[in-house]
Amino acid sequence: MAMKYDLIVVGGGPGGLMAAKTAAEDGLKVLLIERKRDITEINRACTQIFYIDAIMPSWEIEEGERRSDGYIEPVSVEVLPEKSRFIFPAPGFSVDYDGILVPYYNWTMVSPSGYYLQTRKPNEKIWGFYFQKEVLLAGLLSSVEKAGAEVLTETLALGAENTPDGVKVLVRGKSGEQTLEARKAIAADGVASRIAESLGLNKNRQAMTPPIKILAYDMEGVETEFPRHSFLSIAFHRLGLLGSVGIGLRAEDRVWFYTMTAGSASPSAVLDNFMKHPKYASWFRHARVVKKTAGTTTLHTPIWEPVAGNIVVVGDAGAPVETWVQGALACGYMAVKAIEKELNGQKGYPEYIGWWQKAFYFHNPKYHQRVAGFNLNRECSGEELDYLYRLFQGRVGWLQGMVSNNLDLIKRDRPELYEKLAKGIGVV
Repeated sequence: MAMKYDLIVVGGGPGGLMAAKTAAEDGLKVLLIERKRDITEINRACTQIFYIDAIMPSWEIEEGERRSDGYIEPVSVEVLPEKSRFIFPAPGFSVDYDGILVPYYNWTMVSPSGYYLQTRKPNEKIWGFYFQKEVLLAGLLSSVEKAGAEVLTETLALGAENTPDGVKVLVRGKSGEQTLEARKAIAADGVASRIAESLGLNKNRQAMTPPIKILAYDMEGVETEFPRHSFLSIAFHRLGLLGSVGIGLRAEDRVWFYTMTAGSASPSAVLDNFMKHPKYASWFRHARVVKKTAGTTTLHTPIWEPVAGNIVVVGDAGAPVETWVQGALACGYMAVKAIEKELNGQKGYPEYIGWWQKAFYFHNPKYHQRVAGFNLNRECSGEELDYLYRLFQGRVGWLQGMVSNNLDLIKRDRPELYEKLAKGIGVV
């Protein structure tokens, strides 16, 4: 019996929309399922950065090594008068975008008392762009609908199973539960994927962190002393989970102000107390919160082989926490190309699995060491952090790398601090 759909895509984020768009434009009969009413709505904390360059030099060295948390294949942005284009040379596709782009030139790390380091040479090269995720999603959704795919919103996918002829997806919508069938399916339903869980793909995944609470404010009127096109990471001893707060870009001179906490620590208390800190209170004297977004997550080891029978897992559904928007888009595209090969009697799934294992930094053992490893902001006092920032001020790179590579300097000046750092980093 012929299936009504060639492909069911679960999840209407960047990865799911890209998958539905690609498959429908290639002539497949597609159904896209999304739990939200408005697919373009952003209701969780999100940096909304499209990275185009080496993001963070590994802290094992001071500068020069390409490393990042998520998608590591090269991408670029073509800025045109009426629209822009996100270009993915390795998979071989591009995505049009007609929203605002604000370039990032600097990534600055700041100590409790205001000493700072640049993680890259200041104003030398754009490393990423703030983009309007709502606009990107709206453009993708328009393309999905134009290509003839069906879109079913306010529908939660509860689970999926493989059948001899394809796949069944159990969903709950406004009219109750029903089972939908297709030849293939894509799970793009996010970091807490019900589809991946129902398939048993999470059994061997291990938690790398306790539950993390994330809170972000979109704010206007914030006046820092740093250039507009900067991302700021401000360190404080035991402040939040990472011992820091972050300030990034938004459109129309707004900023994105966020922190992450674990355990009983309150992220709202962290942000509110930071805004009252004597060193930084002046930044917020004219500030106003325009929007609040929040989220809770736990970092898990990634799914190593994101294919189960006729179902392919893409994007955050198989990642520790996120693949970034460029990784999600690439996953959606590559998954569809693999499925199309399988439908034509070729072996597309091994290609997708091999690509997935190489295209994301979170498969590198160094990623796991970094997440679970020694954190200077957590383990050093505010005075010790200020000392370290003063010691390396003027250099380019990440503080952890500078400390790891220059312990002898610290041993001479601060032997007790040296012992703590050397033990934490694993030198002694």
